Amino acid sequence: MSLLSDFLAPRKRLLRQAREIRQLKKELDALQARNASMSEGMRRCINCEYRIDFKNRQGQAPVKISNP
Repeated sequence: MSLLSDFLAPRKRLLRQAREIRQLKKELDALQARNASMSEGMRRCINCEYRIDFKNRQGQAPVKISNP
């Protein structure tokens, strides 16, 4: 019986590792998507584009940005 378990142990470990890798890839994808979204938000915030977009969508006068 121990011979069979010795034979199957590596296969069981590989299956467990494959499952963990799939889970970690899902987490990585979710974190990368969140990071990209936050980076885009910060880029827009820094460039003040969100204010321009908001004002234009509200029908107000466009905001002019002066470059020093």
